[in-house]
Amino acid sequence: MATLTNAKSSPVAKILSAVALVAITVIGFALGEFLLAGPIVFLVELLGFWLGYVAFCLIWGGIGLFVLAIWDRFIGRSRPVEKTGKGNPRNWRERLVLRIARAARSLGTLAAMMILGPVFAWAIFKLLGYRKCEVYALTIASAWTFGALWVPFYGLGVWGLGLSRVF
Repeated sequence: MATLTNAKSSPVAKILSAVALVAITVIGFALGEFLLAGPIVFLVELLGFWLGYVAFCLIWGGIGLFVLAIWDRFIGRSRPVEKTGKGNPRNWRERLVLRIARAARSLGTLAAMMILGPVFAWAIFKLLGYRKCEVYALTIASAWTFGALWVPFYGLGVWGLGLSRVF
């Protein structure tokens, strides 16, 4: 399958491909902002900040749990998690690597919660090796973490700084 960088075609075809890729990216970004900022602003304007935050987190958490449950029921395959470690670390280097790996897993979990939210972060939780019950608990927690970042940003910050004049 040819990509934009290794396709053997005319320069015009490459430029058109690049323009199409940029257009798809811009449309996807705008749609994502519309689907995230729109409900936040609506709920904050309708219910006030705190009730809007709670409503947003409950709605997005419910959507995330619904998507996760559908995935687990129809698409996902349950496989037992295999342990790769063979006992306790033997020296300081192995202990250091294990500590760094735990910290990286925790940072990856937090980043997924804050950036992807409950609708998409569960896929990262699964990739990070969490068990099924932990994935569900982290999905619920990610709704509140995601809301804590984005509701003030859109509900108070960006919207209050002049974005409301554009729309």
